[in-house]
Formats: sequence, structure tokens, C-alpha cells
Amino acid sequence: MMAILYPWATKEYLLWHMSFPQIIMYHTMGMEAKYPQPKKKETLLDKSYDELKAKREELIEQGLIERKT
Repeated sequence: MMAILYPWATKEYLLWHMSFPQIIMYHTMGMEAKYPQPKKKETLLDKSYDELKAKREELIEQGLIERKT
């Protein structure tokens, strides 16, 4: 797999010239570049109380929700 990501990374080169942590680092970096993580969608769970309160007030002003009495 390393040779696919990095043409210079032959078995012999990895064995004689790189430490195990270096091999893991290059493998991890290559996998992240080849298969990037999808971007996380922003949800209301990520918001603070003040942000949620402001959003609720905005929706009330727009008439999309009613104010509790």
C-alpha cells in the first residue's frame, strides 16, 4: 500500500531507512490524502445556549414559530 501512495517507499527502503513511527506517520498521511473525511454538518447540538436563544428569537420575529405564553 505504501508503494501505491509513495513510489519511493519500497519494502527495502522502509526496512532499512525508516523507523516504525515514521512508517505509520506516512501511512496515516497518505490515507488521509487519498480518502479525506467528509465535512461535518453544523447542527443545533453544536451551538451554545446564547446562540440557540438568538436563533429562536430570530424565528419568532420572522413569524415561523410562536412565542410561548
